[in-house]
Amino acid sequence: MKSFYCTALVYFFIVYFTSNVHAYLGERSSPFTIQTTDKPDAPITLRHGDTLQIKWTLAPGVRFPLYGYASAKTAKTDVGLLPVDSTRTQDYTHIIDTEISIRDHLYTWTVTQDVPKGKYRLGVGFFYHETTQNEIHII
Repeated sequence: MKSFYCTALVYFFIVYFTSNVHAYLGERSSPFTIQTTDKPDAPITLRHGDTLQIKWTLAPGVRFPLYGYASAKTAKTDVGLLPVDSTRTQDYTHIIDTEISIRDHLYTWTVTQDVPKGKYRLGVGFFYHETTQNEIHII
């Protein structure tokens, strides 16, 4: 009977800690929002060589580290292009930069020649990501 209680206790702790981690990483509210600052048009049309400035604003009460969005130690994260109808965890179609700091709140992107033409949303984050509301058309 003693082993039953020990097994039940271990099972309880595993379920308890796993559900807390999942609840933290699976929050429905976004820790930040992204805006395009220099091109408010929707959709945004860009050519190779054009620049686009984006900024993000942290939601009230958000504290670091932002698990799933940026590195816990350095606050570094990725910026990339995603399909227009992407999910929060979908892989980037094209990675733009991998060394930006989420604490900078601002990023200027110059469209390089290796960016494929198409319709995208710009995302910030490495496992989870938030995207611009505006579609970005690379022509």
